[in-house]
Amino acid sequence: MTAATVHLMSRDTQWDAARRLGLTVGDEILDGGSAARVFRATGTDGADVALKVLTADAGLVDGHDLDSFLGKLRQLSWIRAGDETLAARCLPVLHAVRGPGWAAYTTPFYESVDSAASLRLGPDCGAFFDLQAGLVKDLIVYGYGQAVAPVGPDFLTSAMVDRIPRRWPVLRAALPAEVLDADPLVVNGVPCVNPKRMLAGLTDLPRPWWTRLAPPRLMFPAHGDLNTRNVLVGADGFRLIDPRGATAWWDPVYDLAKTLFSLTVWDPALRLGAHVRRDGGGWLAGFRQPVYPGYAAAARLFIDRLRAMPALAALFGDDPHWVDRLLWAHALHTLAEAPCRLSDRKPRHDPAGRPIAPEELALCHFLLGTLLLNDLAGSAGDVDAGSHLALVAGTLPTP
Repeated sequence: MTAATVHLMSRDTQWDAARRLGLTVGDEILDGGSAARVFRATGTDGADVALKVLTADAGLVDGHDLDSFLGKLRQLSWIRAGDETLAARCLPVLHAVRGPGWAAYTTPFYESVDSAASLRLGPDCGAFFDLQAGLVKDLIVYGYGQAVAPVGPDFLTSAMVDRIPRRWPVLRAALPAEVLDADPLVVNGVPCVNPKRMLAGLTDLPRPWWTRLAPPRLMFPAHGDLNTRNVLVGADGFRLIDPRGATAWWDPVYDLAKTLFSLTVWDPALRLGAHVRRDGGGWLAGFRQPVYPGYAAAARLFIDRLRAMPALAALFGDDPHWVDRLLWAHALHTLAEAPCRLSDRKPRHDPAGRPIAPEELALCHFLLGTLLLNDLAGSAGDVDAGSHLALVAGTLPTP
């Protein structure tokens, strides 16, 4: 399915959804990172809303599909019935409507910027980490921490690893076999074990250190997709949008890793464009321009700042391996995002106005995820966070 086909299907659905909801549609909002299309629209009462529409197109990965889209509505209902502090931070769903092969819903339009906007202005991270302190308190402590449940023996594998082989056919259809099948695969000068073989080793063989990473408990499903574009900063604080779309009990470390991943790879790639090229027998993967200094600084400081937060120290007091688990989640997020880039066909351009192809974004995430995972696997459970994150935090090649 081509990008043009998806655009036309979404456009037709957009008008149908708007008609049924009594909306006048304005500009498209291109900031999101999923396959859904989002528009600013105006209701008959004159109030502006955000209209989010998704069609059940072929080729959408789990997490970008229609079931996950509808699951967000169920999860938001859970959240609003739970802790009042967290519920007040989530933009409410105003109306929802379904048609044949599509669904749509509206939320209030919230004048805002994403949570990493201050980091694009310069190297000062103060405002960003002030925001993180409030976010950790309201989302992690009052949200996730409001209730707990036992953790199953296979949680890490089912939550973090299994999505990658599930999505592999999407990669196979779009990325070159010389990358997907290379073993070793040389990334930025580092020989790496093919990620498919390495992940099979994680799940098929006894790995005491992998088992040891599991959380001591699971917690209330307060979000699940805490990338920096899902935290909106406005005049009156911040609001959360687009939870994961599942009501299974979850691990807050997964969300903390999503924020870190936003700073190191995901958001820079979507804004600056991916830069991937052959390098002898291997591949160089980075961005078209140097990463924002604020992003690089925040990524390097991220774990130390989390460790210094009293609320997290109390929450993770009996979870000695949460930092190692965060690094593994960060690496697995990077690899798992590669097929997601292929199901997001919205038009993107770098700061110079050049188009950013989904296939190039997918290849960049695949290569950098492979690099990060191999570094962690080679550590045999003894990870130095600083040197590990230095592989991607502001040091990636540019043209």
